Amino acid sequence: MKRLQLLKLVFFVLWMGACSLPGNCFTRLTPSAKFSVLTCSPGPDLYSLFGHSAFRLQDTLGGKPLDVVFNYGVFDAFDDGFYVKFARGKLDYRLQAEYYEYFIESYAQEGRGVWEQELNFNPMQKQRLFDLLQSNVQEPNCVYRYDFFFDNCSSRIRDMIIRAAADAPTEGMGFRYISLDTLLSVNKVGFNHPCKHGTTYREAIQKYLDFQPWSDFGIDIALGQPCDRIIGDYGFMFLPDSLMRELELAELDGHLLCSNPTEILPNKTKFVVHCITAPLSLLLIWLVIHASISYRYRRSERKLLAHEGILLSITGLISLLVIFLWFMTDHTTTQNNWNLLWASPLNLLLLFFARKRQTVRIFSLVQLAACSCMLIAFPWLPQSLHVATLPIVLMLIITYYRLHRNTRIIEH
Repeated sequence: MKRLQLLKLVFFVLWMGACSLPGNCFTRLTPSAKFSVLTCSPGPDLYSLFGHSAFRLQDTLGGKPLDVVFNYGVFDAFDDGFYVKFARGKLDYRLQAEYYEYFIESYAQEGRGVWEQELNFNPMQKQRLFDLLQSNVQEPNCVYRYDFFFDNCSSRIRDMIIRAAADAPTEGMGFRYISLDTLLSVNKVGFNHPCKHGTTYREAIQKYLDFQPWSDFGIDIALGQPCDRIIGDYGFMFLPDSLMRELELAELDGHLLCSNPTEILPNKTKFVVHCITAPLSLLLIWLVIHASISYRYRRSERKLLAHEGILLSITGLISLLVIFLWFMTDHTTTQNNWNLLWASPLNLLLLFFARKRQTVRIFSLVQLAACSCMLIAFPWLPQSLHVATLPIVLMLIITYYRLHRNTRIIEH
């Protein structure tokens, strides 16, 4: 069975290579060719939590049926530097053509739903889309630098539809990132933009992250102020299900761009949220324990208690991660991060200078002011911070107050 699948895969790769040759008879689609957009429901893993989009092509070429998927969501998870590249914003994705039966089987095994929308393109537009995808699937065109909000598997579907529907050929644009303004200059598709206006990028992804509270907490810490920008009309299509709604209402040349979504696979994935183990619940428990221990040792002359050291260590290490994502990566959405008000590198410095009374007094006073201001201005900050940061801020305020008070008592 594995040998047969391997032979099929080799044949398909050779076929795609032959199709790309100039003048080859297989480069022309037949009048019965159908292009459609596949939308896949979210999966349980973080990388699949937002769903997926892909093109499907059905035709008969050389007397044989052809049913393939052009998938922009392929990456090498076995790359030795995968996690480093992902963290630094240098992770490359690629377009890959694969048999539809293998593509759909993987989603059936995961219990994820799949919907299909046929594109109502005329023969010229279908051929143009096919030509673009044939060129795009070849090396080195198939590789692109992944950007979750602006250049991903879903936004690439939108871009290719706009390019295929344009009056003039768009091959000269290449296959690297193309600015939205450039694409809109040739756009003929009338999108109706059904998504809610005034929504930020952070709010748009929140409904998916509600099912993974710890991922939600970590992502909210990592993403900076740029994620609180309002999404423009065309920006919503970075999410697969938003793209599906946009395509359902879009118009081209006086008719609907797509047919209504047809369910191919039912969605059997169920997400369960355990509130007891959510960040807010556990951090509130930690806050009660931290406050109780601090109150018990409120008159202690010890410069730094064990539970305070743990808190300062964790928040200090988080600050290093935030700084790394802000200044040392290619991510644009991790900049200007207001979480540094509480996750400050001063917390680590407090550990190293715990025996220096004057240093401890200054650092604790600065951080006490920063955390107090953050607590008061929390609803009005230019960046939406996760509510689970509030227990951490309260614990830090308790810690800074005791340290500052301790240095004054010792001095007097």
